Amino acid sequence: MQSRPAPLTRSVTSLFICLVFFWISNPGLAAPNGSEFVIELENQLLRPLVAETPGAAIVVVVDGRVVLQKTWGVRNVGETAPVTPHTLFRLASLSKTFASAAGSILVRENQVNWDTPISDNIPSIRFNRDDYGQRITLKHLMSQTSGLMPHAYTNLIEDNMTYDRIKQRLDRVHFICAPGECYGYQNVVFSLIGDVVQATARVDYPTYVRDRLFEPLKMYRASFGLSAFVTDDNHAEPHIWTGTRWAPTRTTDHYYRVPPAAGINASIDDMKSWLLAQLGQMPEVLSAEMLDEMHSGLVRTSRQQAHYRWRQELGEVYYGLGWRVFNYGSTDGFVHHGGYVRGMRSEMVFNRDRQLGMVFLTNSEPNQLGELVFDFLDLYQREWLPPAPTYIADSAE
Repeated sequence: MQSRPAPLTRSVTSLFICLVFFWISNPGLAAPNGSEFVIELENQLLRPLVAETPGAAIVVVVDGRVVLQKTWGVRNVGETAPVTPHTLFRLASLSKTFASAAGSILVRENQVNWDTPISDNIPSIRFNRDDYGQRITLKHLMSQTSGLMPHAYTNLIEDNMTYDRIKQRLDRVHFICAPGECYGYQNVVFSLIGDVVQATARVDYPTYVRDRLFEPLKMYRASFGLSAFVTDDNHAEPHIWTGTRWAPTRTTDHYYRVPPAAGINASIDDMKSWLLAQLGQMPEVLSAEMLDEMHSGLVRTSRQQAHYRWRQELGEVYYGLGWRVFNYGSTDGFVHHGGYVRGMRSEMVFNRDRQLGMVFLTNSEPNQLGELVFDFLDLYQREWLPPAPTYIADSAE
């Protein structure tokens, strides 16, 4: 009779082996020791959010491994085609992070220097003040510290003016400070990075990014431009809120005209690769030294300038090279960027030291998305990080 438990033991062992094989074969799913965090993330944060959107996709990395990759909803309200891991979304200003990497590759290969004036590569460019214009460098473009009036000529992008015509008007834009001395967010001026790439690498900016980033990172769905987006059979249509429902809206080419600032389309599967690369897991493409440069805060910004809502845990906020950088609660070194174009939103946040990160894409403009990044960090610090040690003073003799 003592031998009867043996089949149960063998069954348990077999079940364990099957479970291990299941988790290994499904890296997009949470492993057992991360399940509680993922359950809380889905129940507390994601379900209420995605219930208010036509479609969405997310990838989450904790301790260096993918614990969640999931999609919800449809590509277009009124139709049944679902959002999948390969559905294309517009990244909008999250595209700026790829420009940062492209510039870093140029610097690593000694084709340019961070502090080389851009006038050395694009001598045709003219500014309102020659003395300041001659001092604007690649680092100033990347860190939004050109000194020019913020959002210079963003209105002309939305008025359908071509990028080349807008560039010819930059000599009418006034400086609000000397280059490097203040923060002023840009789209047109930031996109001069593309001109530097073309002048030094001798290929256009989209080709350079495809060859040096998309291909080696296996971001096979990622693309540039309106045509690549709307002609793809698996893309998410943008949606706006009418007051009673989400309704599809036309995909415009306005911000596609400034590819470094807002020209990239990508799937959540592509963005998984991008997130892992930013966490340092693709050193053959983005080395630790390059990431250190990109993720370092260079100019302090206000919470309002970063479009962050008030949070008690939020520390000082900076802009680095194409990324926002901040501390949160007990953890230093968070890196973030968001993107918005009409009918589309994107958010990406990570911490390289913690090997933590998240990317969220949606084909809509939910108000509560503004809370997701910090709600995610709150949940991480509450559910994942070990509690701070409690010290009890020795009693007096």
